[in-house]
Amino acid sequence: LFFVIGFGVVLVCYKIPLRYYRNFAEIIFGITMVAMVIPIVMGQLRSFEIGGIDIQPSEMAKIATVIYLAKALESYNLSTFKNYLLKIVLPIGVLLALCLFGSVSVTLIIGLITALILCFSNITRKFLLYTIPIALAALIAIYVVHKTTGKFSRIATFEARIERFFSNDQKDLDKTPEEIAKDKEKQEQEKHAREAVQLGKFTGRGPGNSFKKDVLPNAYDDYIYSVIVEEYGSLGGAIVILLYVWFFIRCIFIAQNCKKEFSAVVVLGLGMLIVTQAFLHILVNVGLIPVTGQTLPMISKGGSSLIIMSSAFGIILSVNRTIEVSKAKEQK
Repeated sequence: LFFVIGFGVVLVCYKIPLRYYRNFAEIIFGITMVAMVIPIVMGQLRSFEIGGIDIQPSEMAKIATVIYLAKALESYNLSTFKNYLLKIVLPIGVLLALCLFGSVSVTLIIGLITALILCFSNITRKFLLYTIPIALAALIAIYVVHKTTGKFSRIATFEARIERFFSNDQKDLDKTPEEIAKDKEKQEQEKHAREAVQLGKFTGRGPGNSFKKDVLPNAYDDYIYSVIVEEYGSLGGAIVILLYVWFFIRCIFIAQNCKKEFSAVVVLGLGMLIVTQAFLHILVNVGLIPVTGQTLPMISKGGSSLIIMSSAFGIILSVNRTIEVSKAKEQK
């Protein structure tokens, strides 16, 4: 059902003229900020329901950030550090702080994409250097608040994942029996994901013949890549990786044909977002990095995540359609 809805979202976003994304960039960003506050106020931190549908504002924040940055870099006067702080650092910083309440991994993804976009932009380089101590000071302040008040509970979850990934000896002395059981369950999930990759070998066990999909509780979302490798082998896994690489190369080609900065930043930003999330998912599944909880874009089962990624694809296609229309007019 969500894949059908997602396909419809791709078509709708593809048909929307690019100027609307540009004109409503600040409004989209503002709505996202409000949506980020709702689950925090409700005490749910990560999501809230509308009509029985689970909404994760942090997923909305991924696209809203890219569109807002594209508009800011094209339209705002960022020649002074004051304007740079007010138009870029402050709004993005507030959004990242709100993201921390729900997901550290999403916060890191948005922060990384923002940093990459700014590094490849025409922003004065010393402004970027000045941002580093500001970001470090903000991180230290947030960590102190977390340690003293426990407000940012997802940071503790993130720390536990890192500790579990790098530690062979499980330190259970200070944990309750429930916490110990939960840790062991997580370790088992990661173990089964790695075993699924090993069972796939080169050609795989065949479509639908995965053993581990019946064992992994998140086989169709957080661990879908390991199931793909088990059923289609390392060959099938490599093809999935090549598809994402091919997709990003196509985004680069589209960006090269863009005449306006907004279009180029949107295409490259959304392309980097999709590919970064895909590779984080893949690296988790093969056991190279700690668990992030990120889905495999356009493949994993999901609700709001699938819809948001579908809209990202649709917006990229909208940019490409604009380019094609412009070329057709020039030829006439």
